[in-house]
Amino acid sequence: MKTAFRLLPLAALIFAFFLAAPARAEEKESVYERVMRTGVLRCGFIPWPPGFEIDPNTNEVKGPTKDLFQSIIELTGWKVEFVQTALGNVPLDLKTEKIDAMCADGPWTITNIKLVDYTTPAVYSPVLVYIRAGETRFSSYADLNSEDVSFAGIDGDISIDLAKLRFPKAKLQTLINLTDPALMMMEVASGKADAVILDPVTAENYMKNNPAKMRPFPVKEPLATYPAGMSVKRGESLLQQTLSRATEMAINIGLADQKIDLYDPARKTIYSPAKPYELPE
Repeated sequence: MKTAFRLLPLAALIFAFFLAAPARAEEKESVYERVMRTGVLRCGFIPWPPGFEIDPNTNEVKGPTKDLFQSIIELTGWKVEFVQTALGNVPLDLKTEKIDAMCADGPWTITNIKLVDYTTPAVYSPVLVYIRAGETRFSSYADLNSEDVSFAGIDGDISIDLAKLRFPKAKLQTLINLTDPALMMMEVASGKADAVILDPVTAENYMKNNPAKMRPFPVKEPLATYPAGMSVKRGESLLQQTLSRATEMAINIGLADQKIDLYDPARKTIYSPAKPYELPE
């Protein structure tokens, strides 16, 4: 009888093991494990000319931002598949694994910091306020924080998020998150809004094609500077670490600067990260 009682705990352990085995077998594959298995990383992007755009004839994704992040991801030995998404959809698309990572993510909406994890930034993007070329009402940022001023912006983007934070008294003219960013400049140029917060790459692309309509305000300083790296599903630490190390290597071996130099050698519209070391004197 004593022997039988001694065997009961052992039998219970064996029974528990076999109960747990199917659960372990059914454990969901992580995003990192799937990318390692397939050798392909699906990176989300938002059409935002000229950084990311889709060729209307070939449907090819192209642009300097696309080239930069493709070169970073390929340092891992993985191939890249670019998947289109929309502003405001990124946290959900990462959570549901429609995409494995988001390319060129800031965060552009600051509250997203609690929803996804971010990699080391590849570059930094200044953002400025743009107003009509002939506008004379404003002499400082304080003048923009008024109920008499309206900002054009896209839902889920810096243009709305930062306007709310820096100019809470101003009105917002909100466009849907599938809008071409150039339309924000057009809203201001046409007089439907008074100002817009935008990155200089996009703004200068518009102003080059529409001279004497818009200008930055004030001329010499950005309103804010945002990191631009990649984001991953919350808790995907192995994928986050891998993409961060790849980004750091792209910076340290000069690959990131090489890509940026092709489009902005003077660094007027995009900033390189500071090097994590100092050269000996």
